[in-house]
Amino acid sequence: MNEHDKNRVRGRAAVRWLIAAAFIAGVALSGLFAGMANRAGLFFLFLGTAASVLTGFSRSEIREAFRLAAGKSGTPEARREAASFWEAAARNAWALGVMGSLLNFTVVLGGGSGGIADISDRMIQSFIVTFYGLVLAVLLLVPAMKISGLAGNGEPGPGPRPSRGGPFLFERVTGYVLFAVVLGLTVLSLVRSVPPGGPLPAAEVMLHGPAALFIFGGSIALALFLGTGRGAWTFGFGMTGLAALFLGLIQTMFGFVHTDIKEISAAIAFIISSSLYALLGLVLVAAPLEDRKRPDGGDQPGRLSRVLWMAFPFVAFIFLVLSWILVITPMKRTG
Repeated sequence: MNEHDKNRVRGRAAVRWLIAAAFIAGVALSGLFAGMANRAGLFFLFLGTAASVLTGFSRSEIREAFRLAAGKSGTPEARREAASFWEAAARNAWALGVMGSLLNFTVVLGGGSGGIADISDRMIQSFIVTFYGLVLAVLLLVPAMKISGLAGNGEPGPGPRPSRGGPFLFERVTGYVLFAVVLGLTVLSLVRSVPPGGPLPAAEVMLHGPAALFIFGGSIALALFLGTGRGAWTFGFGMTGLAALFLGLIQTMFGFVHTDIKEISAAIAFIISSSLYALLGLVLVAAPLEDRKRPDGGDQPGRLSRVLWMAFPFVAFIFLVLSWILVITPMKRTG
């Protein structure tokens, strides 16, 4: 590619970014989403996504991914590696968007209520974080699709993964520490933003012993049965998370049959806690292992892993909406 072609590519990229920026600015100035601002959710989503990718990729890989996303040239192997990075970032953004909604919802449940309208409004605000995560995931998939398409033009299928250049302990530790700080600051900010006295204290939901035992114990057991193959931990956390959600739904049905609000509340707490623990396991345990280790030499996750990464956050969000309905229904009955 000569200098003229390079300038033309850069010019097209600049035009695309200008059009995208103009569109975003126009939407923001229109006031269409004026009531959909959730600063704590945005803080958690963006910094949490940045921290999560640090647990699975080195600084050199991240720099190379940004360089190739900017239109620079690279080898097919480097492009496949960069596409893998952007796909992983999109995957984590989608999961963390749902997790942000769960955290918001949990704190709202633990806060006081000025009536059904007040608590419903604050709960609906928690759903907005999932929308943020979906939008961010789509934006991050754009460079992944572009780079992978360029890598596949006239090239054979994925070859052996390039050498990782040795361990990257600094990035792992930094990623985990940053995520813990972001999670703590987000929860603290949310707790301070709502009055106390809710039906389900946030601490009881976030530190739910039975849910933790079910998710982590079941995931470890499944991973041990599957061995060290790719996607074992993804399968473990994904499937135990799904099982926990349906177990909580069955418990909720018993609560309605027995007309016992406490039983319904316990089931809702189990559903939310299980979703949180399963998503934490997927983002902080399963994802880094898949990103750092490709036993078969391929650059892409397995098909089942992809399905679980797309499906479980979506199912968790659906159950979160069902939990909102369940919270409102007993309140109406007792009002």
